[in-house]
Amino acid sequence: MSYAIYLRKSREDREAEARGEGETLARHKAALLDIAKNRILDIGAIYEEIVSGETIAARPQMQRLLEEVEAGRWEGVLVMEVERLARGNGIDQGIVSQAFSVSGTKIITPYKTYDPSNEMDEDYFEFGLFMSRREYQTIKRRLIAGRIASVKEGKYMGKNNPFGYQRVKLQGEKGWTLEPIPEQAEIVRNLYKWYLEGSVLSVQKRALAAGYRTQNGLAWEQSNTLALLRNPIYCGYVTWGKKKNEKQIKNGRIVNKRKVDQDYLKVKGRHEPIIEEAIWDAVQKKLNETASVPIAREKKMRNPYQGLLYCACGHKMQLTNSTRARKGEAPRPYYGLFCPSISCKMVSSRMHTVDAAVMRSMREWIANYMAESQNIINTAEEQLQEIQQNIAVIKKEIEKIDSQFKRVFELVEQGIYTTDQFVQRRDELQGRKKVSAEHLRSLEEQQNAVQSAIDMKEIIVPQMERVIDAFPVATVEERHELLKSILYRIEYKRVPETGQNLRDANLCLTLFPKIPKE
Repeated sequence: MSYAIYLRKSREDREAEARGEGETLARHKAALLDIAKNRILDIGAIYEEIVSGETIAARPQMQRLLEEVEAGRWEGVLVMEVERLARGNGIDQGIVSQAFSVSGTKIITPYKTYDPSNEMDEDYFEFGLFMSRREYQTIKRRLIAGRIASVKEGKYMGKNNPFGYQRVKLQGEKGWTLEPIPEQAEIVRNLYKWYLEGSVLSVQKRALAAGYRTQNGLAWEQSNTLALLRNPIYCGYVTWGKKKNEKQIKNGRIVNKRKVDQDYLKVKGRHEPIIEEAIWDAVQKKLNETASVPIAREKKMRNPYQGLLYCACGHKMQLTNSTRARKGEAPRPYYGLFCPSISCKMVSSRMHTVDAAVMRSMREWIANYMAESQNIINTAEEQLQEIQQNIAVIKKEIEKIDSQFKRVFELVEQGIYTTDQFVQRRDELQGRKKVSAEHLRSLEEQQNAVQSAIDMKEIIVPQMERVIDAFPVATVEERHELLKSILYRIEYKRVPETGQNLRDANLCLTLFPKIPKE
């Protein structure tokens, strides 16, 4: 069995890079490859964690490595320190510890090799993870204390430029402040002025008419307009702790939810305000006095397309409702679906119109697929046969390389190969094996994709037919679950042609079925 290398930057590494000490991952990779060379370890893969994350859930390369460790793919994993594997909470540390212990995978560092089958090594490993977590928490508290101190000095601690400003380095001291961007600052003043003259909706319309765009080139929608109007940075203040992460357990997983904390730190900043404080206070007063939509005590799903129906412009379609009453009847809810983007020209639709269009689109999809399915399946089966033959050839090639690798060790033991000859031959075989392994992985992915195309007729078509049968009599919640079982997205498009009445615009839906997996 071969070995894997795992590389991840720590906070100290990033600080060292800032001081000009060189790229960390490159140095660590060279050091670990040197260990592999000296100990004659076959390196099968190198995982470089590019993103920074406190938990395993935020580190995709670590997730992939742990899956392979649990599957027993690796003899061992080379890492600079055990702390690089897990510095998260106790759950993450337990996951890492269990994966290596159960699979018997060794952990090799420049200073020590941890063998899970050795009880003493296992204790050392778990203690190392525990101490790394303690160290991480200490560093985190120290950094947060430093940031709060900077905010109290009026410095800006954000990493991004808020609209209307750009970050500038303070002269002669550590930290940053903000400097207004004249063109954007004028837009900010107008948005505040327009809100005092009207509403958030009127601000959006006037901003659209004026051609105003956010930093990302998007139209001013309700969410980003409200965020700008509520941000005290525009009247000269800096804040800390306004939004806090609150950990919750959802579907068995820990998720972070951003929650507004009213008891946050607010300090007069060193930057020039764009909005006068009296104007900002007037805007806050109006925002607080504006009636909001009441929240129902018992939340009941009313939109079966929640999280599934997207406008062709990219926004999620939203539900609108009102009450209508026919003569002699009690008022009843009247639902519709619309795109929330003020810049979008898409026509809204009644709920029953969308229901009928979804049923029609599913029937059309089945009809089109069945008409072409035999040709698709014939082509897919030919592709599958060819791919399987190529997979067999690649596996034989890998077996041959492994056999040659064993032969190289025998030649070294017999004194026929010198150490330099051995290293050169080993590197050559490792290179060939890596190329073959990547080719094999690619072929297996192709095999899965082609097999899914073959399975489509036997799996998704009957599923879609069952949904069509059950949909008309299902509740809103049941309709939502039925649609989610076969679709991951529905694209909505309804634009009137030139001179056409809005009500006569055709509704076109594009379905995105879930591809069956093996």
